[in-house]
Amino acid sequence: MAQNPRARSEAKSQTQIALEQFRRHRVAMIGAGILVVMYTLTAFAGFIAPYGINEYRTRPAAAFRPPTQIHWTDPDTGRLTRPFVYDVTAERDPVTFQRVYVEDTSVRYPIKFFVKRPEASYRILGLFESDRHLFGVDDPARIFLWGTNNLGKDVFSRVLYGGQVSLTIGLLAVWVSLALGLLFGGLAGFYGGWVDELVMRIVEVLSAIPGLFLLVVLASLLQDPRNPLAQAFGLEMNSAQTFLMIVVVLGLVGWGGLARTIRSLVLSIREMDYAQAAKALGASERRVLAKHLLPATASYVIVDLTLAIPGFILTETGLSFIGLGPSEVDTASWGLLLRDATARGISIQFVPWLLIPGIPIFLAVLSWNLVGDGLRDAFDPRKRR
Repeated sequence: MAQNPRARSEAKSQTQIALEQFRRHRVAMIGAGILVVMYTLTAFAGFIAPYGINEYRTRPAAAFRPPTQIHWTDPDTGRLTRPFVYDVTAERDPVTFQRVYVEDTSVRYPIKFFVKRPEASYRILGLFESDRHLFGVDDPARIFLWGTNNLGKDVFSRVLYGGQVSLTIGLLAVWVSLALGLLFGGLAGFYGGWVDELVMRIVEVLSAIPGLFLLVVLASLLQDPRNPLAQAFGLEMNSAQTFLMIVVVLGLVGWGGLARTIRSLVLSIREMDYAQAAKALGASERRVLAKHLLPATASYVIVDLTLAIPGFILTETGLSFIGLGPSEVDTASWGLLLRDATARGISIQFVPWLLIPGIPIFLAVLSWNLVGDGLRDAFDPRKRR
């Protein structure tokens, strides 16, 4: 006998229903698709980027080179041909005295795929070393899809590498915030009494400390080699230490709001019948809290985390923009790349491509907010369709 469609619908779990509702949210699905593409590109940045993160930084002739023009047609016949580029030479404009780049049309350099470049080796997902790149051209020509900065570094390659820092830092900081928020919020709501009072007083103290101000102070102290605190970290923090510090501080400062909400939810859930039944059947307090109460807060936690990630991304971008993020020597971030556009002596009207790193920042923040809105609607029974 065929099963009633209504019965099949009623048999679905809350998670299945929420996922179905999320898939119907077109804007949120677009945001999720953009995020998948962005995280995939940054995960394989070494393969997709034609150059290393700091390659050609000692080539002043490549400074502020505009995006390379890719030719798709034969200039003699006008027919479609294999894409190629020309090498360029730097000259001074006799009127504006600005450096201009002129193509040398005597030699064509076809764009090659799966190019082997040992001087720009990298690690795939931090595990496997490789020197293959998706595309490239033979020397002495260069292919800069988004131009170069004042040191002749390829902006396209650095945007891909910068995403590894700017996108990852939000995810890691959220996990720190999640672990602390669930732990202390659950304990405060379940036990109450002096535990609740202690946790809430800690949350109030943390909420009184501006997170951005704390990061600025710590970064300033630890990046000064004359400071005793900096000497304890090895005279000066490297990029990995700075990255770890930002993740930890963002997580430590950001868990208070989540803990408060988890506390209030647990306070109400612990009095429900299924929680009382678990206690009556002899379940330990730890099991009741971990298996019955905290999972009931999952819908709120998921939405809260997706909406918190863009805030962490913007905070890291702001720190890097003012020079307190990871070092430019061995890494990059989107905020650090945007700072190139505001360097002294640079007129942005002549180098507008330096603003390109702002586009992925905008897309990442917007996409995470769209996903968060979609999840919030999916878990809200009043907005289900």
